[in-house]
Amino acid sequence: FDATSVSLDNNGYEFKVTGSVIKFDGYLRLYSDYDKSEDMLLPELIETETLISQDIQKTQHFTKPPARYSEAKLIKTLEELGIGRPSTYASIIDTIQTRGYVSYVDKKFSPTESGYLTSDKLTEYFDSIINVEYTADMEHELDEISEGKDNYVSALRAFCTQFDPLLEKAYENMEKIEDKKTGELCPECGHDLVERKGRYGTFVACNNFPTCRYIKKPEQQVEETGEMCPECGSPMIYKQGRFGRFEACSNYPTCKHIKKKEKSTAASAKKKSEPVIVEGEKCPNCGGEVVLKKGRYGEFKACINYPKCKTIIK
Repeated sequence: FDATSVSLDNNGYEFKVTGSVIKFDGYLRLYSDYDKSEDMLLPELIETETLISQDIQKTQHFTKPPARYSEAKLIKTLEELGIGRPSTYASIIDTIQTRGYVSYVDKKFSPTESGYLTSDKLTEYFDSIINVEYTADMEHELDEISEGKDNYVSALRAFCTQFDPLLEKAYENMEKIEDKKTGELCPECGHDLVERKGRYGTFVACNNFPTCRYIKKPEQQVEETGEMCPECGSPMIYKQGRFGRFEACSNYPTCKHIKKKEKSTAASAKKKSEPVIVEGEKCPNCGGEVVLKKGRYGEFKACINYPKCKTIIK
């Protein structure tokens, strides 16, 4: 094949096409019908030849966005840009996921609504310091400080001089997004309960924070036992404690009734089993019956009046 590029001039407009021109068909002479090559084959053309259009088709193409970052591709990009260090790549990836900026879908990072919002606002108010070039320069500056070539005090002073006005402007002009109300009231102060986002996900808390620090505990699925509490008549439910599952009143803490566990049948039978009396023998000390007992070393004879009489018969 000859790789070929063709330019067509048509009344001042130039059209181009690239493809291949076959010079020797070889195995294709037999297998051309089974060849799956996607190369565009062009007919043999002669320079300055006049071509006549036989068919015109129009197609529309849309620009595709860049592919999503995988974990490996993101680390490679950070290395190329001079951002971070091998020791910090893991914490960077953990941070963007823990804070909910991205979600990991099909082994690729996909930005969340929170991620879009954070990126847009940081770009709007802190564009001069939150960008690839500034971050790479800061990495280089930190290296020089660690090597003693730069003074950290002057570096911090230069940063604060640039950062403080940006922060003040953001505080004054950045609109605040109101927390979503749940429709419930705080049981401690009566203010509205709202949804908030933390490092471990979404939670419900009082909007009167920090005056009120109430946080609603996540609701757990209640499983009833089918019995009623003998003290207050409320349904009995299963609960999980440090020593395992147990049954308690659903009206806790008003009612603190806990159902005692029934002892196993085997243990009850063992406890209620009558001792085996040895006929014809009496205790030499109190005259009581002699019975067979089991100890760690096997069976032995002892007085039935144990523990009042602790006589053991050899």
